Amino acid sequence: MKSNPWNNIERSESNIRLNGILADKSHLLEFYWAKDSFGNLLFVLNAASEIIVNSKIPQLNGIEISIGKHDRNNQLVFTLASEEDKYMFHTLCKDLIESTKDMKDEEYAIKTVLKRLEKWQYFLKSRRKIIDKRQLKGLIGELLFLEHYLLKNYDAEDALTFWRAPLQSVQDFEFSSFAVEVKTKSSVNSITISAYEQLFSELDHLLLYVATLNDSTDKTPEAFNIYDLIDKIRDDIKTKNSILEEKFNNLLVHYGFIELEEYREYYFLFITDEFYEVTEDFPKISTLPDGVESLTYRINLDKCKAFLADKEILIKAGINNE
Repeated sequence: MKSNPWNNIERSESNIRLNGILADKSHLLEFYWAKDSFGNLLFVLNAASEIIVNSKIPQLNGIEISIGKHDRNNQLVFTLASEEDKYMFHTLCKDLIESTKDMKDEEYAIKTVLKRLEKWQYFLKSRRKIIDKRQLKGLIGELLFLEHYLLKNYDAEDALTFWRAPLQSVQDFEFSSFAVEVKTKSSVNSITISAYEQLFSELDHLLLYVATLNDSTDKTPEAFNIYDLIDKIRDDIKTKNSILEEKFNNLLVHYGFIELEEYREYYFLFITDEFYEVTEDFPKISTLPDGVESLTYRINLDKCKAFLADKEILIKAGINNE
């Protein structure tokens, strides 16, 4: 962690009291970084309003949650169960602070916290790890393909069903006789193949979709962050079938994406995209030497011009937008 708010907190000397510091003095809710008498790392919400859970307290892997009272106030207490989950725990706590930061009504803010915990429960159930900037660009590439091609040419429910990456399929998209592997790059005309299987498919056709994205800032008129793109897709899906919005949200969580404020800082500029047809002659490593279990390598796309997908193959795939 860049900064550990628990570093300067001593463990409590009492079995019935916690030792902590206020997380954000300007926040409506009283969130505390705290430790108990065993030295466990805690995150505590102290509130005058009642903390009401509709069915049962969300269960989060690696984190224990309890509801109780301290003096006249109600408390929601998070306890880190394993040190190896410290980064995830810290991220969750920051997210609860950020997601309620500008709220003025305590009861509504508490409901928002509980709703947010349901998302984290879904996210942590599969023990997913929070994605980094490189993976964020990969997700943006997949969302661009979904928005620019599938949602414009297929029924929205089918388009979401075609997205296989969140379900940890080998290729990112699969539909009819086509598989599509998505890659992003910057000005350097090469891509990274991070798994041997990415350029092999049991389906009849394998396409490589490459989106060129440059890092940018919010000062550039056409730059966007991932939330801009997600909002556009959500609006498109809701227009076609509002029920599918939850399916899209669930796919994002399965992918490893949970809406964190830090992602808003990353802006990108879409430059262009292109398709390659991955045939037997496409430059790739076809066999692994005995004893090699995995590998990562780069492909120079300047050497792949002969494999640019023609209009006919894109029409056959149903994704030609001309």
